[in-house]
Amino acid sequence: MAGHSYFYFAALAACVCFCPLTTEAQSYRIQGRVIDAVSTEPIPFVNIYLDGKTTGTITNLEGYFSFESPIYADSLVASSLGYELIKKPLKNAIEQTINFQMERAEVSLQEIVIRPTENPAHALLRNIIKNKPRNSNRTLENYNYESYNKVELDLYDWNRKFQDRKVMRPFQFVFERIDSITEDKPFLPVFLTETLSDYYYRSNPRQQREIIKASKQSGLESESLSQFLGSMYQEVNVYDNWLTLFYKNFTSPINDNGLTFYNYYLVDSAYIDGWWCYKMTFSPKTKGAFTFLGDMWVADSTFAVKQVSMEVSDHVNVNFIDKISVYQQFARVSDTLWMLAKDKIVVRFKMTENMIGVIGRKTASFRNFEINRPDIENFFATRVDIVVDEQAFKMDEIYWKENRHEELTLNETGVYEMVDSLKNTKAFQTWVDVFQMVATGYYPLGKIEIGPILSVYSPNVVEGHRFKFGIRTTGKMSERVRLGAYGAYGLWDKQFKYGGDILVVIKKDPRHIIGADFMNDLTLRSNSPAQFTQDNLLTGYVRRNVPQKLSYIRQGTVYYEKEWKIGYSNRISLQHRNLTPQFPFQYLAKNDNSFPDTATAIVTTEATFRARFAYREKYINSDFTRISLGTKYPTLLLWYTLGLSDIIGSEFNYHKVEMALLDNFPVNPIGRFYLTLTGGKVIGSLPYLLLNVHQGNETFFYNRYAFNMMNEFEFVTDLYAALQVRHHFEGFFLNKIPGIRKLKWREIIFANALIGTMTDENKSANALNTFIIPFPKPYTEVGFGIENIFRLFEVDVLWRLTYRDAPMIAKWGLRFGMKVEF
Repeated sequence: MAGHSYFYFAALAACVCFCPLTTEAQSYRIQGRVIDAVSTEPIPFVNIYLDGKTTGTITNLEGYFSFESPIYADSLVASSLGYELIKKPLKNAIEQTINFQMERAEVSLQEIVIRPTENPAHALLRNIIKNKPRNSNRTLENYNYESYNKVELDLYDWNRKFQDRKVMRPFQFVFERIDSITEDKPFLPVFLTETLSDYYYRSNPRQQREIIKASKQSGLESESLSQFLGSMYQEVNVYDNWLTLFYKNFTSPINDNGLTFYNYYLVDSAYIDGWWCYKMTFSPKTKGAFTFLGDMWVADSTFAVKQVSMEVSDHVNVNFIDKISVYQQFARVSDTLWMLAKDKIVVRFKMTENMIGVIGRKTASFRNFEINRPDIENFFATRVDIVVDEQAFKMDEIYWKENRHEELTLNETGVYEMVDSLKNTKAFQTWVDVFQMVATGYYPLGKIEIGPILSVYSPNVVEGHRFKFGIRTTGKMSERVRLGAYGAYGLWDKQFKYGGDILVVIKKDPRHIIGADFMNDLTLRSNSPAQFTQDNLLTGYVRRNVPQKLSYIRQGTVYYEKEWKIGYSNRISLQHRNLTPQFPFQYLAKNDNSFPDTATAIVTTEATFRARFAYREKYINSDFTRISLGTKYPTLLLWYTLGLSDIIGSEFNYHKVEMALLDNFPVNPIGRFYLTLTGGKVIGSLPYLLLNVHQGNETFFYNRYAFNMMNEFEFVTDLYAALQVRHHFEGFFLNKIPGIRKLKWREIIFANALIGTMTDENKSANALNTFIIPFPKPYTEVGFGIENIFRLFEVDVLWRLTYRDAPMIAKWGLRFGMKVEF
């Protein structure tokens, strides 16, 4: 081995080398397990050796160890970076079991100086980086393997007082299953799921495919959850420069520019699975940076990572998470190639110090590797990335015993039975319903649900006090059809408003739906997917002193939507509406004698075609809705609308085209950048309410889809282009200020711009109305903000840079927001 002698000398200078000895004499067998004394998590890669001897081993990913020794010693030692060294006495017995509970310790390593050469860890790092292309599986033409994923959720950190509370009395049977590995820190397993799948990868064109063969979930049977918990959603590749965990980008310890972010030390060397390996520790150079603390074993000559153990460093700006640990083991599958064989991620969640915590454990193992198969194309015949086999939920326990990669512990086996009992408890279902109401705005009542809760009451200038009640069916009534309806009443206008809809799900994946809706109501005509609309308790009160421009609308729509298998979807809709503005509005329409007729209401019938392309977008599906997990690629949208006159009283012929590009991407290591680019053109002479009325914001809540210093209906165009950008620094600057770092505030900057024109014909037709055309000078606004205040709130300061002399506007302002994120 070419590099053996060089690094062997360096390792000897750093620490003691442990080499297992062999002899024909009688051997002593020692085994046991090492866990964290506080979290009770197993600790992998701990050095286990006989005190004063050179015989020993290291723990595996689950913290277990076992070795034989021909010599006897008085005590056994466990040592690992970040933990206090422990010695335990040994008995003079042929076989014995020794378990360790290790306490955390402050890491205080001094840099090793070997003159005249450099720190040997730096030379080792350079060789790891140099050999990345050879050792990373990303460079292979193709490969496949069998994957087994297991996810467990446990509750921890409660006291007897909590357990005895009245609200917890219905759940006392659950506490009988407490795992008391440590008496002061018991934990309660409450959820377990297993997934067995075949995974395929090819590099040209780059594509992944996973076939889920079996899935077992405690209390659930969700195809979407099985997809989410498979291999493809939780991939952490240490060879990548940046590792994404909980939507945050962390610097890999073997980043190409690792010396900028980490301190490295060479501390040990040993034979592991027949390979001479070097142990290198790493720690962050900057407090609060998105980095790790840990160690790795690196194989000599190939410079491949054999094992890595790391946890997110202290003071990192991530919400609700006490600890993130990552453990990985690699196995040699050819003379030079190593592949990830076992992967474990442990996360401890806690909303506040006084709340119960949750420990999440995801363990994955991989086997049956095949490299560069000539028939790999057969597995990519379709473009569906993740497929759940029809028999996946029907596998019995015999199948699981024969095929799961590791046996379940006694506690894990009991989770299935416990959760099945728990979900049938009435009190538990009540808590589930409350959480669903917070998440969706609707409160479930069996086959129906009521809401949105925040829209039950809201005030406005036309209705005064507005009251609204909505209802819709759930999947318990029908998994394919959802019916919804609502009624509303205003105390000032004394008019009853109503609406309803029907949604039919023909196919869930890929999505294929038809639907219809109607409404007779009062609205802002805003198509923005903003967090708060005008029909909302909060925005009804918390708004700027600008007159609201509301309209009565009678509208009916039918639509058909089909999603194709590559992230492309189409939607065709037909809509008829009658719009009556409740603010000064006139339209000068030319009659047959070329004299203008004044109109104060609008009747239209229009057909719209929408195309959307979001390559490799991932979703979690529910009965009728789904949550997007995003895509690494830009999202493109196109709308074409055709106005049809003389159909159900429609008065206008026109064409309208709009396009949008939405993207966000990491700018490592300084956060994430968001971009929205839109543009559109209207062909036809129309009332300005049918042209491009650009989204303003008259509330004090920040709306990322709007121009926040612009009033509603203030700017109108029939040809426009707009740019909206935001950059979230994720605390990059504030984390470097000692007093501020503890607050975990995060910085944002943003800028919006709009430019557009209007034809002379449309200017003449709308001459009796007041609005602004942003040409030749564009409308612009800029601002900055602080988010994550108390882990929930956002405060922004904005400035309007142009058209500052317009009436009823603010030149600068404060906006507020609320969001929960990691």
